[in-house]
Amino acid sequence: MPVFNGERYLGKALASVLAQSMRDWELIIFDNASTDGTREICERYASLDPRIKYFRNPQNLGAHPNYNLCFEHARGEYFKWVPHDDELAVRYLAACVTALDADKQAVLCQTDFEYIDEEGQTLSISGERLRGIDSASRSARFASAILLPHTCYDVMGVFRRQVLERTILLPSFHGADRALVADLALRGRFLHLDEPLLRVRDHKQRYTRANTRPAERAAWHDSRHRGRFSFPAWRLYGTYWALALRRTRPWPLVFPLLKWWTVNWNLARLATDVVATLAPGAVAFAQGVKQKIFSPAPGVDRSLGKGRK
Repeated sequence: MPVFNGERYLGKALASVLAQSMRDWELIIFDNASTDGTREICERYASLDPRIKYFRNPQNLGAHPNYNLCFEHARGEYFKWVPHDDELAVRYLAACVTALDADKQAVLCQTDFEYIDEEGQTLSISGERLRGIDSASRSARFASAILLPHTCYDVMGVFRRQVLERTILLPSFHGADRALVADLALRGRFLHLDEPLLRVRDHKQRYTRANTRPAERAAWHDSRHRGRFSFPAWRLYGTYWALALRRTRPWPLVFPLLKWWTVNWNLARLATDVVATLAPGAVAFAQGVKQKIFSPAPGVDRSLGKGRK
Protein backbone atom coordinates (compact mmCIF):
# COMPACT_ATOMS: atom_id res chain seq x y z
CA MET A 1 0.00 0.00 0.00
CA PRO A 2 1.76 3.16 -1.21
CA VAL A 3 0.33 6.27 0.45
CA PHE A 4 0.83 10.01 0.67
CA ASN A 5 -1.44 12.20 2.80
CA GLY A 6 -4.17 9.59 2.78
CA GLU A 7 -5.71 10.11 6.21
CA ARG A 8 -9.26 10.64 4.91
CA TYR A 9 -9.68 7.19 3.32
CA LEU A 10 -6.73 5.19 4.67
CA GLY A 11 -8.54 3.65 7.64
CA LYS A 12 -11.26 2.21 5.42
CA ALA A 13 -8.72 0.72 3.02
CA LEU A 14 -6.80 -0.87 5.89
CA ALA A 15 -9.98 -2.22 7.46
CA SER A 16 -10.92 -3.85 4.14
CA VAL A 17 -7.58 -5.66 4.04
CA LEU A 18 -7.95 -6.86 7.63
CA ALA A 19 -11.44 -8.17 6.81
CA GLN A 20 -10.25 -10.47 3.97
CA SER A 21 -11.56 -14.03 4.16
CA MET A 22 -8.12 -15.22 3.05
CA ARG A 23 -5.92 -14.79 6.12
CA ASP A 24 -2.48 -15.62 4.67
CA TRP A 25 -1.27 -12.18 3.62
CA GLU A 26 1.27 -9.52 4.51
CA LEU A 27 0.58 -5.81 4.06
CA ILE A 28 3.57 -3.58 3.32
CA ILE A 29 2.87 0.15 3.67
CA PHE A 30 5.25 2.74 2.26
CA ASP A 31 4.40 6.23 3.48
CA ASN A 32 5.80 8.78 1.04
CA ALA A 33 6.68 11.39 3.73
CA SER A 34 3.05 12.29 4.50
CA THR A 35 2.40 15.55 6.35
CA ASP A 36 -1.09 14.72 7.65
CA GLY A 37 -2.25 12.02 10.06
CA THR A 38 -1.22 9.11 7.81
CA ARG A 39 1.71 8.06 9.98
CA GLU A 40 -0.36 7.79 13.15
CA ILE A 41 -3.06 5.73 11.39
CA CYS A 42 -0.50 3.34 9.90
CA GLU A 43 1.40 2.91 13.17
CA ARG A 44 -1.82 2.18 15.03
CA TYR A 45 -2.87 -0.55 12.59
CA ALA A 46 0.67 -2.00 12.52
CA SER A 47 0.61 -2.28 16.30
CA LEU A 48 -2.66 -4.23 16.11
CA ASP A 49 -1.60 -6.85 13.54
CA PRO A 50 1.94 -8.23 12.96
CA ARG A 51 1.09 -8.91 9.30
CA ILE A 52 1.20 -5.13 8.69
CA LYS A 53 4.68 -3.68 8.08
CA TYR A 54 5.01 0.11 8.03
CA PHE A 55 7.86 2.02 6.35
CA ARG A 56 8.24 5.76 5.92
CA ASN A 57 10.35 7.51 3.30
CA PRO A 58 12.38 10.48 4.64
CA GLN A 59 11.20 12.54 1.66
CA ASN A 60 8.56 12.24 -1.04
CA LEU A 61 10.03 10.18 -3.88
CA GLY A 62 7.05 10.51 -6.19
CA ALA A 63 4.30 7.96 -6.66
CA HIS A 64 5.92 5.39 -8.92
CA PRO A 65 9.22 4.94 -7.04
CA ASN A 66 7.06 4.46 -3.94
CA TYR A 67 4.87 1.88 -5.68
CA ASN A 68 7.98 0.01 -6.80
CA LEU A 69 9.43 0.07 -3.27
CA CYS A 70 6.31 -1.74 -2.07
CA PHE A 71 6.95 -4.48 -4.60
CA GLU A 72 10.67 -4.76 -3.82
CA HIS A 73 9.81 -5.62 -0.21
CA ALA A 74 7.19 -8.24 -1.14
CA ARG A 75 7.81 -11.89 -0.26
CA GLY A 76 4.61 -13.72 -1.19
CA GLU A 77 3.78 -15.89 -4.17
CA TYR A 78 1.21 -13.31 -5.24
CA PHE A 79 1.29 -9.52 -5.08
CA LYS A 80 -1.21 -6.67 -5.24
CA TRP A 81 -0.90 -2.89 -4.99
CA VAL A 82 -3.69 -1.54 -2.75
CA PRO A 83 -4.39 2.17 -3.31
CA HIS A 84 -5.06 3.88 0.01
CA ASP A 85 -8.42 5.22 -1.21
CA ASP A 86 -9.87 1.96 -2.57
CA GLU A 87 -11.56 -0.83 -0.64
CA LEU A 88 -11.53 -4.60 -1.14
CA ALA A 89 -14.61 -6.77 -0.78
CA VAL A 90 -14.18 -9.54 1.79
CA ARG A 91 -13.65 -12.22 -0.91
CA TYR A 92 -11.38 -10.21 -3.19
CA LEU A 93 -8.03 -11.85 -2.42
CA ALA A 94 -9.47 -15.35 -2.04
CA ALA A 95 -11.33 -15.15 -5.36
CA CYS A 96 -8.33 -13.85 -7.34
CA VAL A 97 -5.87 -16.31 -5.80
CA THR A 98 -8.22 -19.24 -6.42
CA ALA A 99 -8.54 -18.23 -10.08
CA LEU A 100 -4.77 -17.94 -10.51
CA ASP A 101 -4.16 -21.26 -8.77
CA ALA A 102 -6.48 -22.89 -11.30
CA ASP A 103 -4.84 -21.31 -14.37
CA LYS A 104 -1.05 -21.48 -14.30
CA GLN A 105 -0.75 -19.68 -17.66
CA ALA A 106 -2.38 -16.51 -16.36
CA VAL A 107 -0.18 -13.70 -15.03
CA LEU A 108 -2.79 -11.66 -13.16
CA CYS A 109 -6.42 -11.59 -12.07
CA GLN A 110 -8.77 -8.63 -11.68
CA THR A 111 -12.49 -8.31 -10.95
CA ASP A 112 -15.33 -5.99 -11.90
CA PHE A 113 -15.41 -2.62 -10.09
CA GLU A 114 -17.87 -0.84 -7.87
CA TYR A 115 -17.16 2.86 -8.27
CA ILE A 116 -17.82 4.78 -5.05
CA ASP A 117 -17.80 8.46 -4.13
CA GLU A 118 -16.02 10.33 -1.34
CA GLU A 119 -18.55 9.05 1.21
CA GLY A 120 -18.41 5.44 0.02
CA GLN A 121 -21.75 5.58 -1.81
CA THR A 122 -22.05 3.53 -5.00
CA LEU A 123 -21.77 5.52 -8.22
CA SER A 124 -21.94 2.61 -10.68
CA ILE A 125 -20.95 -0.99 -11.26
CA SER A 126 -18.55 -1.59 -14.13
CA GLY A 127 -17.86 -4.86 -15.90
CA GLU A 128 -15.53 -3.12 -18.35
CA ARG A 129 -12.54 -5.22 -19.30
CA LEU A 130 -9.77 -5.28 -21.86
CA ARG A 131 -11.10 -7.33 -24.77
CA GLY A 132 -8.72 -9.98 -26.09
CA ILE A 133 -6.29 -9.82 -23.17
CA ASP A 134 -7.13 -13.44 -22.30
CA SER A 135 -6.09 -14.68 -25.75
CA ALA A 136 -3.57 -17.51 -26.13
CA SER A 137 -1.81 -15.37 -28.77
CA ARG A 138 0.94 -13.07 -27.46
CA SER A 139 0.59 -10.65 -30.38
CA ALA A 140 -3.21 -10.48 -29.91
CA ARG A 141 -2.79 -9.65 -26.22
CA PHE A 142 -0.17 -7.01 -27.01
CA ALA A 143 -2.42 -5.45 -29.65
CA SER A 144 -5.30 -5.27 -27.18
CA ALA A 145 -3.08 -3.65 -24.55
CA ILE A 146 -1.71 -0.89 -26.78
CA LEU A 147 -4.59 -0.24 -29.20
CA LEU A 148 -7.79 -0.41 -27.14
CA PRO A 149 -8.92 2.24 -24.64
CA HIS A 150 -9.03 0.83 -21.12
CA THR A 151 -8.84 1.88 -17.48
CA CYS A 152 -5.38 0.35 -16.83
CA TYR A 153 -6.78 -0.91 -13.52
CA ASP A 154 -5.53 -4.37 -14.32
CA VAL A 155 -2.31 -3.10 -12.71
CA MET A 156 -4.24 -3.04 -9.42
CA GLY A 157 -5.11 -6.73 -9.77
CA VAL A 158 -3.40 -9.72 -8.16
CA PHE A 159 -0.14 -10.71 -9.89
CA ARG A 160 2.17 -13.66 -9.83
CA ARG A 161 5.11 -12.00 -8.11
CA GLN A 162 7.74 -13.95 -10.09
CA VAL A 163 6.22 -12.65 -13.34
CA LEU A 164 5.92 -9.06 -12.14
CA GLU A 165 9.55 -8.95 -10.97
CA ARG A 166 10.70 -9.55 -14.57
CA THR A 167 8.75 -6.56 -15.91
CA ILE A 168 9.60 -2.87 -16.15
CA LEU A 169 7.34 -2.30 -13.09
CA LEU A 170 6.16 1.35 -13.13
CA PRO A 171 8.43 3.77 -14.99
CA SER A 172 8.15 7.42 -14.00
CA PHE A 173 5.87 8.99 -16.60
CA HIS A 174 2.16 9.53 -17.20
CA GLY A 175 0.84 6.38 -18.88
CA ALA A 176 3.39 4.07 -17.29
CA ASP A 177 0.55 1.82 -16.14
CA ARG A 178 -0.28 1.27 -19.82
CA ALA A 179 3.33 0.29 -20.45
CA LEU A 180 3.20 -2.22 -17.59
CA VAL A 181 -0.05 -3.70 -18.93
CA ALA A 182 1.64 -4.16 -22.32
CA ASP A 183 4.68 -5.79 -20.72
CA LEU A 184 2.48 -8.21 -18.79
CA ALA A 185 0.41 -8.95 -21.91
CA LEU A 186 3.57 -10.20 -23.59
CA ARG A 187 4.13 -12.61 -20.70
CA GLY A 188 0.74 -14.27 -20.32
CA ARG A 189 -3.05 -14.18 -20.17
CA PHE A 190 -5.12 -11.94 -17.87
CA LEU A 191 -8.06 -13.33 -15.90
CA HIS A 192 -11.18 -11.32 -15.11
CA LEU A 193 -13.89 -12.24 -12.61
CA ASP A 194 -17.48 -11.17 -13.27
CA GLU A 195 -18.11 -9.93 -9.76
CA PRO A 196 -17.56 -6.40 -8.37
CA LEU A 197 -15.11 -7.24 -5.57
CA LEU A 198 -13.04 -4.04 -5.82
CA ARG A 199 -14.42 -0.67 -4.68
CA VAL A 200 -12.67 2.13 -6.60
CA ARG A 201 -13.11 5.57 -5.07
CA ASP A 202 -13.60 8.61 -7.29
CA HIS A 203 -12.79 11.96 -5.66
CA LYS A 204 -11.32 15.35 -6.51
CA GLN A 205 -7.88 14.54 -5.10
CA ARG A 206 -7.30 11.55 -7.41
CA TYR A 207 -4.18 11.97 -9.52
CA THR A 208 -5.98 12.16 -12.87
CA ARG A 209 -8.39 14.82 -11.59
CA ALA A 210 -6.04 16.90 -9.44
CA ASN A 211 -3.02 16.96 -11.80
CA THR A 212 -3.61 18.11 -15.37
CA ARG A 213 -0.48 20.08 -16.29
CA PRO A 214 2.55 18.16 -17.59
CA ALA A 215 4.90 19.55 -14.92
CA GLU A 216 2.47 18.56 -12.14
CA ARG A 217 2.17 15.05 -13.52
CA ALA A 218 5.92 14.64 -13.98
CA ALA A 219 6.59 15.66 -10.36
CA TRP A 220 3.75 13.47 -9.06
CA HIS A 221 5.21 10.40 -10.75
CA ASP A 222 8.79 11.05 -9.65
CA SER A 223 10.03 13.98 -7.56
CA ARG A 224 13.34 13.92 -9.48
CA HIS A 225 11.44 15.06 -12.58
CA ARG A 226 10.09 18.25 -11.05
CA GLY A 227 10.22 21.05 -13.59
CA ARG A 228 11.20 18.80 -16.49
CA PHE A 229 9.43 18.28 -19.81
CA SER A 230 8.23 14.69 -19.78
CA PHE A 231 6.68 14.07 -23.25
CA PRO A 232 4.69 11.11 -21.82
CA ALA A 233 2.98 9.97 -25.04
CA TRP A 234 6.35 9.80 -26.79
CA ARG A 235 7.89 7.91 -23.87
CA LEU A 236 4.99 5.47 -23.83
CA TYR A 237 5.29 4.72 -27.53
CA GLY A 238 9.05 4.31 -27.23
CA THR A 239 8.57 1.93 -24.33
CA TYR A 240 6.15 -0.18 -26.40
CA TRP A 241 8.84 -0.53 -29.09
CA ALA A 242 11.48 -1.40 -26.50
CA LEU A 243 9.25 -4.11 -25.03
CA ALA A 244 8.57 -5.59 -28.47
CA LEU A 245 12.19 -5.59 -29.59
CA ARG A 246 13.27 -7.51 -26.49
CA ARG A 247 11.29 -10.51 -27.67
CA THR A 248 13.01 -13.24 -29.69
CA ARG A 249 10.34 -12.92 -32.42
CA PRO A 250 9.27 -9.26 -32.47
CA TRP A 251 7.86 -9.16 -36.02
CA PRO A 252 4.24 -10.11 -35.16
CA LEU A 253 4.23 -7.11 -32.79
CA VAL A 254 5.25 -4.56 -35.42
CA PHE A 255 1.83 -4.18 -37.08
CA PRO A 256 0.05 -3.18 -33.82
CA LEU A 257 2.87 -0.70 -33.15
CA LEU A 258 2.42 0.92 -36.55
CA LYS A 259 -1.35 0.92 -36.20
CA TRP A 260 -1.00 2.69 -32.81
CA TRP A 261 -0.62 6.04 -34.59
CA THR A 262 -4.11 5.77 -36.10
CA VAL A 263 -6.19 4.85 -33.03
CA ASN A 264 -7.26 6.25 -29.66
CA TRP A 265 -6.29 9.85 -30.53
CA ASN A 266 -2.62 8.93 -30.25
CA LEU A 267 -1.39 11.28 -32.98
CA ALA A 268 -3.16 14.15 -31.19
CA ARG A 269 -1.59 13.06 -27.89
CA LEU A 270 1.88 13.21 -29.42
CA ALA A 271 1.19 16.67 -30.81
CA THR A 272 -0.23 17.87 -27.49
CA ASP A 273 2.96 16.76 -25.71
CA VAL A 274 4.92 19.13 -27.95
CA VAL A 275 2.45 22.04 -27.70
CA ALA A 276 2.35 21.67 -23.91
CA THR A 277 6.01 22.70 -23.65
CA LEU A 278 4.85 26.23 -24.53
CA ALA A 279 1.24 26.06 -23.33
CA PRO A 280 0.99 23.80 -20.22
CA GLY A 281 -2.80 24.05 -20.21
CA ALA A 282 -3.01 22.32 -23.58
CA VAL A 283 -3.23 18.86 -22.03
CA ALA A 284 -6.26 19.64 -19.87
CA PHE A 285 -7.91 21.55 -22.73
CA ALA A 286 -7.43 18.69 -25.22
CA GLN A 287 -8.70 16.11 -22.74
CA GLY A 288 -11.75 18.22 -21.95
CA VAL A 289 -12.67 18.70 -25.60
CA LYS A 290 -12.20 15.02 -26.38
CA GLN A 291 -14.26 13.82 -23.41
CA LYS A 292 -17.10 16.34 -23.76
CA ILE A 293 -17.53 16.25 -27.52
CA PHE A 294 -16.44 12.77 -28.55
CA SER A 295 -16.27 10.22 -25.76
CA PRO A 296 -15.63 10.01 -22.00
CA ALA A 297 -12.46 8.47 -20.68
CA PRO A 298 -12.56 4.79 -19.72
CA GLY A 299 -13.50 4.34 -16.10
CA VAL A 300 -16.07 5.99 -13.89
CA ASP A 301 -16.97 8.75 -16.37
CA ARG A 302 -17.78 6.25 -19.10
CA SER A 303 -19.59 4.04 -16.59
CA LEU A 304 -21.77 6.99 -15.58
CA GLY A 305 -22.32 8.03 -19.19
CA LYS A 306 -20.56 11.38 -18.90
CA GLY A 307 -19.26 13.04 -22.04
CA ARG A 308 -20.93 13.09 -25.45
CA LYS A 309 -24.72 12.75 -25.40
